Amino acid sequence: MSFPLPVIDLSPWFNRKDSSRDELESTSRKIHDACLRYGFFYLKLQGFATEEEMEELANLGREFFHLEQIKKDEIRLANENGARGYQRLKENVTMGKADNHEGIDFYKPVAQPDKTKPLWGKNQWTKHVPEFREKFEAWIQKMKALGLIVMEAMAMGLGMTQPEWENLKSQVDDSFWVMRIIGKPLAHH
Repeated sequence: MSFPLPVIDLSPWFNRKDSSRDELESTSRKIHDACLRYGFFYLKLQGFATEEEMEELANLGREFFHLEQIKKDEIRLANENGARGYQRLKENVTMGKADNHEGIDFYKPVAQPDKTKPLWGKNQWTKHVPEFREKFEAWIQKMKALGLIVMEAMAMGLGMTQPEWENLKSQVDDSFWVMRIIGKPLAHH
């Protein structure tokens, strides 16, 4: 038997000034219930992220993955700490099997990069796709904001007080993050 994961509309949290306390609490209860029952849920992001925005990022990713190999290799993992940058097709391995995709990995920037330490290098950005860095850095900020919105809604669902939430938020508001852009080869028929 399969159970479809719930889709939770976060619009009351995106439009907090126009939302009642009851609407916020109702959404928070839905998140809480989904966590207890399934452990996972989908978010409806209408009013926060647009289809156009996501399509623009997908197009920028496709533009990068369609570059000549030599241009993509300018930001290879080997240039940094082995974790930040580009991986060729099948270089990434999951559970002992080569993944059938290319990828670019980004992590939260660190204050004093040292590529001899794991995950302590600099993010590498292509210079061959206009606006690539700017658009993806803006998306990262947006997703960090979304993370805090979801956490606050979860805190309410758990019955945390505002001071308890503020204390928790102060510990995670600049949390570690990872972003991976994946390019899959086109299937040939």
